[in-house]
Amino acid sequence: MLSVSGCAARQKRLLAAMQHERWDLFVTSNYRTIYWLTGALGQAEVPAYFAFTSDGRSTLISSAKPPEGAPVNEYLSLETYSIQRTITDLARDAARLIRFPRVARYGVEGVWATEHGERCNAVPVVLRLRKCKDEDEIDEIRASLRLCAAAYRRAREVIAPGRTELDVYLAMYETCVREAGGPVDLKGDFACGQRSIAAGGPPTARVIESGDLYPLDIFPAVALYNGDTCRTFCVGDPTDAQRQAFETIRQAIRMAEEMVRPGVKARDIYQAVKQYLDEIAWTEKSFFHHVGHGIGFHGHEAPRIIPGTDGVLGDVFEIGDVFTIEPGVYVPALGGGLRLEDNYVVRPEGLENLFHFPMEL
Repeated sequence: MLSVSGCAARQKRLLAAMQHERWDLFVTSNYRTIYWLTGALGQAEVPAYFAFTSDGRSTLISSAKPPEGAPVNEYLSLETYSIQRTITDLARDAARLIRFPRVARYGVEGVWATEHGERCNAVPVVLRLRKCKDEDEIDEIRASLRLCAAAYRRAREVIAPGRTELDVYLAMYETCVREAGGPVDLKGDFACGQRSIAAGGPPTARVIESGDLYPLDIFPAVALYNGDTCRTFCVGDPTDAQRQAFETIRQAIRMAEEMVRPGVKARDIYQAVKQYLDEIAWTEKSFFHHVGHGIGFHGHEAPRIIPGTDGVLGDVFEIGDVFTIEPGVYVPALGGGLRLEDNYVVRPEGLENLFHFPMEL
């Protein structure tokens, strides 16, 4: 879980941003942002509000109680279950608890309105503040990456001809739950062999065959933050073509790693990797997706390593960015797609790789 000190530091940065924007009040109904600022982790479908005034006072309306010592001046509990009354409209119940002050100018992320004051869209400000990660956020990503490593170790034991994608997924899921000591949200791409050429997504009853390539792109999460990694496993001994493809993707990753530094535009890294892969004839210009993307408590965040960015904030690397690098090739003759992915943080002294599970076919 996020730390109390981390939440306090983020509130301090938010207060500075409010002063810059001339907001008397900031209000969010985004449960992810509420967790980021208070450590109170509610459910997506349950309404919640967090209000922060320009004098540094905060109010939280949520079914989730903030942790001990959290920087919340007032907590109003939203009741979601009762034997004394029927609860059918949580949005109405939450709105009845709102007693935010009248102000001249306020920033809003999500749904909230008042007839008083000038309403400003706070989403760009929140995205800017969220881009570079604090150490407690990176610690949550590391926790997810430990699950990734455990899941891959189990997958290598289970993958064999005659097994199914479902067999592999269930083994990986059980391992993640045991490693975490509780429920885990395990999503990713579990398509094997030729099915992985043009599709990813959930596992099916498709039977694994000898010679298949099996790219497993996973992003387990205990709370909200997740790592996002990929390893490709070969069913049986790799062919020379599969080994060549594997080394080509390794080289593309090294190329991207060497380019990343503060001030570099993400689109420039995409163009370099795309050109490298497309100039190799046997890849058939099959690399079709992003080279990588930022991660945090959303699956894809800034910086997005794609061609369709304009180089403004969010698309330029900064110290504190946490992101993936994940080139791939998707040629039917290889027996499936081949993608590899690690996670990194930009440090003042250089790039730190957060994931250390071996890259092996």
